[in-house]
Amino acid sequence: MKSHPLYLFALDPTHIGAGGYRLGRVDNTILRDAATGLPKLPGSSINGATRSAAIYSLPDGEREPAMQYARAILDEQNKKRPHPGAKDPVARVFGYAEGDAEGQSRIGLVSFRDAEILAFPVPTMTGPRWITTPALLEAAGCQDVPKINDPTKIITQSVGTPPSRLNLGWILLDAAPKPIPFPAFLNDQPGMAHARANLVLVHDSLFPSLVNANLETRTSVSIDFETGAGADGLLFTYEAAPRGTLYRGQVDFDDQRFSAEYPGALALVKKGLMLACQLGLGAMTTRGFGRMQPMLAEA
Repeated sequence: MKSHPLYLFALDPTHIGAGGYRLGRVDNTILRDAATGLPKLPGSSINGATRSAAIYSLPDGEREPAMQYARAILDEQNKKRPHPGAKDPVARVFGYAEGDAEGQSRIGLVSFRDAEILAFPVPTMTGPRWITTPALLEAAGCQDVPKINDPTKIITQSVGTPPSRLNLGWILLDAAPKPIPFPAFLNDQPGMAHARANLVLVHDSLFPSLVNANLETRTSVSIDFETGAGADGLLFTYEAAPRGTLYRGQVDFDDQRFSAEYPGALALVKKGLMLACQLGLGAMTTRGFGRMQPMLAEA
């Protein structure tokens, strides 16, 4: 198994809904991990967007047959496939199930893990800071991460002259400067130097409260298409994770059973992932949501 760490840096706010679930004053909440209560990007959402975009990243001669194959699989009334799945460049990588007596199926050779928050931007009196925890950095492979035993204390990156007390949104905490490591792969990635220079370590028990307290809550209204104005009674609110959120996930390739196809699959996934992140992940992409900067590390 070839495992590639995947980092996604949000260029826009992100909304991946929880199916219309209402939470307090918010009508449409974002999806959260059941164990931690933290927002995440489900692997199924990343996989679906990447697969769809991968079709459009194919050369002209392969794109239209791949689109026809995808339509034939999805449409119950249209089972006339232009070619079998074994000959479709996208279906071979992501898997297919043709669903009729003559059809075939095969498991995909790529799988996407859920992308969880690694660093989250919060407003402070000195500008935005990216909060994280020792456990999150260690899970990302960082070494010599400082420990925090007191939830009322934080550690700031030792750059410049850090303040002795720092507010993270609504809460003011005592701060001590120390070197905070960062995943080595991100050091050369665009925009990551600023996030690293403004890292703040917080206690694991405090992190979920800070994240959920600093999510965006937006208000919108459905439009009456006859009048062009807001429709009566259709005002609603929704959550969004802010731009600047850094997520960490993983992309796995089954190079044991499909060793010959791994190099081509990796290239296709990279192109599809780049296009999908440019178009936007999640909902409300037509409102300027969901663009990401994808960073796929080597295995």
